[in-house]
Amino acid sequence: MILASNFVPILAPLAEGDPRPLNALLDFAPGAMIWTFVAFVIGLPLMWKFVYGPITKALEERDKKVEDAIVAAEVARKDAEAAMAKAKAELEKAQADSRRMVEEAMARAERQAADAVRLADERAKAELQKARDTIAAEKRQALQEIRAAAVDLTIRATGRLLQQEIDAGKNRPLVQQFVDSATRSAG
Repeated sequence: MILASNFVPILAPLAEGDPRPLNALLDFAPGAMIWTFVAFVIGLPLMWKFVYGPITKALEERDKKVEDAIVAAEVARKDAEAAMAKAKAELEKAQADSRRMVEEAMARAERQAADAVRLADERAKAELQKARDTIAAEKRQALQEIRAAAVDLTIRATGRLLQQEIDAGKNRPLVQQFVDSATRSAG
């Protein structure tokens, strides 16, 4: 009953219908305090199980998801850096390959140009040698023809000087030998 008497002064104005000032809630009422404490103690496990537990669990799950997202973002960042490093290495390799290919092409072109110059030079030398050989052969043939004509002319001139018919077949080797010795001593 002691407890009921403590609530009477608080609840009396409510029963009468008179409005009560707000500061009356702040008035010290030991009975109300005890029942409030009892209700809190009884309600605390229920609130812990049905309110705070799920909220705590949801917050922990959210924190775990955020941590997982941070870890995943870090892994993705590292993967992206690795991919970027790999792409950079491949780009450098491709650039080095292209430089090497250009250098090889230039070296090949220089070799081909040098080969073409050398081949043209060899052809020119061969043509020049062929022309020299042809000229030398024609010169030898012309000299032989001139010697033969000189031998014939000498035989005819001698025949006219002596006013006799000279046997060309018999005297030709002798005149030929004379013309050859004269050519050697002149050359």
